[in-house]
This record gives sequence, structure tokens and C-alpha cells, in this order.
Amino acid sequence: MNAVRAALIVVLSPIVALSQRPIAFTHVAVVDGTDSVARLDQTVIIRDKRIVAVGPSKSTRVPDDARVVESRGKFLIPGLWDMHVHTAVVGGRATLGLYVANGVTGVRDMAGDWDTLTTWRREIAAHRLVGPRIVASSPYLEGGDVPIPHILTRTPEEGRAGVDSLVKLGVDFVKVHGQLTRPTYFAIARRARERGIPFAGHVSQAVGSADASDSGQKSIEHMLAIPMPCTPAESIALRPRFTVQSAIGRCSSQDLAPLYARFVRNGTWVTPTFTAVYEVASWPHRTVPGDSLAHYLPESLRRFVEQIFPMPDSIPPGADSVGRAMLAKRLAQVATMRRAGVHILAGTDAPLRNSPPGFGLHEELALLVKGGMSPFDALSAATIEPARYLGMLDSAGTIAAGKLADLVLLGGDPLRDIRQTRRVVAVVANGRLIGANERARLIRLAAGP
Repeated sequence: MNAVRAALIVVLSPIVALSQRPIAFTHVAVVDGTDSVARLDQTVIIRDKRIVAVGPSKSTRVPDDARVVESRGKFLIPGLWDMHVHTAVVGGRATLGLYVANGVTGVRDMAGDWDTLTTWRREIAAHRLVGPRIVASSPYLEGGDVPIPHILTRTPEEGRAGVDSLVKLGVDFVKVHGQLTRPTYFAIARRARERGIPFAGHVSQAVGSADASDSGQKSIEHMLAIPMPCTPAESIALRPRFTVQSAIGRCSSQDLAPLYARFVRNGTWVTPTFTAVYEVASWPHRTVPGDSLAHYLPESLRRFVEQIFPMPDSIPPGADSVGRAMLAKRLAQVATMRRAGVHILAGTDAPLRNSPPGFGLHEELALLVKGGMSPFDALSAATIEPARYLGMLDSAGTIAAGKLADLVLLGGDPLRDIRQTRRVVAVVANGRLIGANERARLIRLAAGP
């Protein structure tokens, strides 16, 4: 994971640096993955790109030259991570600032042009671009044709060669996709283990989530490969009414507790990406929560997403009743998995229609809680769990001295109401304080002229 961590140490553009002085959040409530109760009346001191002190305000000295942010009545959380995005798309460069403006200071890019991604990393590091920390794969390994950059791997030989080529590129992890045959998939898994590189992604029906977990796949993206708990009657009633609904998954009457235990034993994370399937679940109704944010996205990006993921126009009456019921069962299932000890990652598949960059993560957290996860567990899925997954617990995921200065100041308590994560007052991204005016400017820039 050293390569991943090295890639994450990026510096945001100096245009967002309001001061090079130390920053002090005083009288703030600290919320992170170490406790489900806020630590009240704390002072957090930042110098350069690190947190240097955290403690009770009455006993924590504020440097004389510090920029003081009086935070009484506000809540400080670690910078958020969106663990399933696609940044290298049409118009994607312009939307990088949306992540930071929304408190998303880190992303895991799940497929894109490697030259583009590495160029953006260099621009961020050289102070020419505002953007989050980026952990990235590259063109993913796929057994059939898809409209997203990929390496065609139809045989075990091609699978092994694909892993070798990605390792040579220097990617942070290998992504696998859903059309791989069993022999090819297992050849990829074996080669990735031999080369010491993590692999994650979709799981084909030919492989199945249990075998993928046993093979060392670090995270399973989306819920499609994980059976959905149903009674025999529900399996009939919730049969997909149209093809796109299959993206929500399939019913099963088997006991899924052994599968969840296998995920725990193997250290397999799950990234549900509920915002991505919300549109499918609500179809044929065309209104989704993300529509209210569409004006923040470049028109070129909106058109691109519509072309890549078209939705059918002819739908059976009442189709949404099936989709909504399936989504509700999926939401509850993830809460059950979390209680069983499965590690959950918050991801949105941005920039889909219902998951605009940055904004979509707040919707994802709300959906996790709607299904039964506690606000604490949902928040952990976007903070400490990504740090644990990436091997960065020593530098990210919590608020403590020595950690990277990626923080979000909120206007309300997310442990009482997860929707408070939307009330971003200020962001610290790699030590740079971004206040209300700069956040608004970053959001305006994404939409273009």
C-alpha cells in the first residue's frame, strides 16, 4: 500500500489557501470513528498539512499567530471519502472541486484513462488544480465489450497479462468487471496476489461473491453479486419487470449469515452505491433527488452520462413498485451485514444522474441510515473505514495529532441526524482552509459559464 499512500499526499491549489498560519478550531465538538458520542468543547490545531494538537479547549493552547475559527455549536468530522467514483470522464476535470466543496477530500477512482488521472494528480500537487486525494485503478479488466476504458481479458493468459500491464503502469489497485469467466477471473486473482497488488470491483455471476471473497477480492462493488434475502413468495413478486431492474440484484431464500461471516473472515469490504441504483428503483418516475443539483454539472457531462447509461422509455405500469421494494430490502440488508461485522464503504458511482460529485455522497449516507445503519456507522463508512481499507489508519480516518489535516466543519450533529453532513460550514483539505465564499466559488466553477 506504500504506492497508494504516496499518491494521496497531494497539495491543493494555493487559490484556496486563505492563510499559511496555523489554524485553530476552538470550542468545537469532535466526531470521528473512535466514539459514537461527540467529544465536546475541543480545540483542534493544524499546522501546515497535519493536525498537531487535539484536546479540551480549556487546556489546549492556541498559537499566537493562528487563524482562529470559533466553532461553538459546530461539529468537526474527518474529511469524507467517496470510495466509488469515475472522475476521468467528459467534463470531469471541472467537477473535481465539487468533491472538496462538499467535504469529500478523498476519492477512489474505479476506472479511467491512466494518463489523465496521473496528469490531474500532478496538477493538484503543483497547485494548479483543486481536487481530492485520488486512489486510482485504470482501465479495468473485462471479459466483453463495454463503453468505458477497459482491457479485454477473455482468457487466463490475457488476464495475467492484464494484471502485469497494470502493475507496470503503476496503478494503485486492479479493477475486475462483470463479464469475466471463472478461469480468467481466478487467473487474475492469482496473478494479483503474486504481484502484491489489491484487486476490487464487480463480480460476475459465473464467479459469485463467496468465491470472489475467498480469492482475495478486497471489495465487492455494488450489490448485484450478493443475493438478496427473500421469501419464496417475494422471489416471485419481486422478479425484475424489465432488464435494467436486474441492476438491483436477485432474490434468494438461502440463509445468508454464512456468506456474511465469510466476508468478515476474508476481510472483504462491500460498497453498495445505493445512489447509483436509485434511478433504476424509482423508474418509470423520472425525478430523483440528484436532479435538483444537475445545474452544477457541465452540460457535456450530463449528455455523456445519458449516453453511457440510457434508461428505457417503455415501462410496464407499476414497475416502480417492484424496484422500490427491492431497494428497500437492499438497504435493510446492508444494515444487517454491518451488524454481522461486514465492513461497508460509502460510494456513489459519481457522476451518475443521482450522484453528482460530492453532493451524492451525502445522499448515500442518508440511504444507509434509512436502511437501518446508525449515523455513526454510516459516517464511519465514509471516514475511518476507507482509511482502514487503504492502510492509512496512521494518517487518516480520525481526528488526532499527527493525522493529515483533512477535516469538515458542520453546522449540526451528524450522530443525531446524518443529514447534517450536508451543512458544510468549512473544509480543510490537506491543511488548506476553505470557507463559505471559496466553497461557493468552486461550485460555480463546475457548472461553467
